[in-house]
Amino acid sequence: MIKLSSEGKLIVIGDRQSANLFKLAGITIIDANNQKEAEEGLKKAKEKGGTLAIILKHIVDDEASLRNLANSLNITLLILPTKWVKAEPINIDKLLAKALGMG
Repeated sequence: MIKLSSEGKLIVIGDRQSANLFKLAGITIIDANNQKEAEEGLKKAKEKGGTLAIILKHIVDDEASLRNLANSLNITLLILPTKWVKAEPINIDKLLAKALGMG
């Protein structure tokens, strides 16, 4: 497990084929192949002291519910796009306005 600080740990949740790349880097992985397993993986991550979880996007069906669960567990969540997910365009102007409190 990679330590983020004296208290935090990074954990990757995803299918075995994709997550093994992270395992080679010394990061703890939790196997999950669908939304339900990803939710269970977040709970396991909390039990293991995880404070940052990366979930591979192709196993996520409902991103909002996953983010709500992560917030309730006090885990920072990053959903990482993979090659099996259609790319979504990013509106930089809208994101910048939101970040500056104007959007």
